[in-house]
Amino acid sequence: MAMEWIDTEVRLPREGQRVLLYTPYPVFGNDHSCVGNRESISVCTTSDGKDPVRMFTHWMPLPEKPATTGIKGATP
Repeated sequence: MAMEWIDTEVRLPREGQRVLLYTPYPVFGNDHSCVGNRESISVCTTSDGKDPVRMFTHWMPLPEKPATTGIKGATP
């Protein structure tokens, strides 16, 4: 399955779905992504110099969890 960024102006994640979020703004230093949800996209803002703007511009679903079969101490 190809993982591609989805523009928040085109589509939002399902309610409660945890996703990878992208921001073009340097709010996290050199890191431009974090895990969040639909609410994060709706309420988080930053300043583009003078006006508040939506912090997150794109998102993508999180990948499936890795298989834990055979890993000592892992629970399914």
